[in-house]
Amino acid sequence: MTRNCGTGRAFTLVELLVVIAIISILTALLLPVLSLARGRAQSVACKNRLHQMGLALECFVNDHGNKYPYCVNPYDTSLNDAVGSPNTRYWWAKLLPYYPVKWTNAAYHCPGYKGAVIGEVSPHPPYGSYAYNGSGVSFPFKGFPYNPNFGLGPPPHVATPPYGEGPHTELGEAAIKVPSEMLAISESRFLNAKANGVPGGPDELTCGLLNRTWYAFDPARHGKTYNLLFCDGHMAAMNPWVLFNPTNTAAMWNSDHQPHPELWVP
Repeated sequence: MTRNCGTGRAFTLVELLVVIAIISILTALLLPVLSLARGRAQSVACKNRLHQMGLALECFVNDHGNKYPYCVNPYDTSLNDAVGSPNTRYWWAKLLPYYPVKWTNAAYHCPGYKGAVIGEVSPHPPYGSYAYNGSGVSFPFKGFPYNPNFGLGPPPHVATPPYGEGPHTELGEAAIKVPSEMLAISESRFLNAKANGVPGGPDELTCGLLNRTWYAFDPARHGKTYNLLFCDGHMAAMNPWVLFNPTNTAAMWNSDHQPHPELWVP
């Protein structure tokens, strides 16, 4: 008796091509879904970190005469061992006693941010994923009016015009007309090192679309939105093209809740 064992029908080339085509189509359909899910997860983590910074900022204000920290200066020698003496003058260092995660720790920053995370390395400022609304809608570009007094805290002394008008005082809570609509901290402007010409995002927020490479931002970061922390502690998300366009958002950068178009920089 003859047995026909071990024989079977093989796939034809056409069938293999059909299977490959189906797999390619499914992959094309699934990748955007997976990317969206990853972006949402990154955004949730980012909001959690912003929330912690918001609590720390509130504690700082309560402990310092109801006034916000300057974006830069003065130095705080009590933080020397924690962050190094050059870094004790930055807003994020001032929050360390209330939020004990160091700026240079990756856990401090948004997981959707792909730039450098470093403190001050003279002459370069710190870089990271978050930035502080120090000067409001104004920004010191030569040839443009500049008045930093509408932000939460410019440096306590700024040089001669056009980069400032002498000493400034810390902003108190009572000076913020609409805390629920004033921006405190957001994600920094950074796309990539090639586009920006620097390795990471600066730690001070800048309004204006600013047709200068240093201010390029990532329009696709976790779901095409930037997360924002407001002065009353609540958070929101906004398309960065809207956030950085003073035509749409200028009032929320300023303590008096006015747009001040005379200070806009294109």
